[in-house]
Amino acid sequence: MAIIAAVYVALTMVNPISWGTMQFRVANLVCVLPFIDKKYSPSILLGVAIANAFSPLGIIDVAFGVGTHAMCHALFVFGPGRKLPILAKEAALSIMVAVFIGAELTMLYGIPYGVNVVSLFASTAAILLAGTAVFSPMRKRGIL
Repeated sequence: MAIIAAVYVALTMVNPISWGTMQFRVANLVCVLPFIDKKYSPSILLGVAIANAFSPLGIIDVAFGVGTHAMCHALFVFGPGRKLPILAKEAALSIMVAVFIGAELTMLYGIPYGVNVVSLFASTAAILLAGTAVFSPMRKRGIL
């Protein structure tokens, strides 16, 4: 499981647009894994915490990032939404990232909230869809 956290951190660190108002976080590819199997949830939360500790926003970004993912996991990995299709879970995570991280970026950078919401939703949804395309076939073959 530590490998998944390390992959998340590495993909975040090597991508120059992992942070900020117009971010495209390639590391979110692995964020679909808890929707496939809940055993990956701690790895993703740890990866988000470590990666966001290196963010220009530091501990604030750790709190918002881990909080957003933890809330999504509580609802859609372990909670009442756990039986929803994976695409519905991805939509929920994309919305939550857009709403909560969008608010964080608006408060700290003064960028209009609507701009943050649209950009974060689009980039998160696109990466999560790509993650599903990568990991769902692996799950069906028993690789995950």
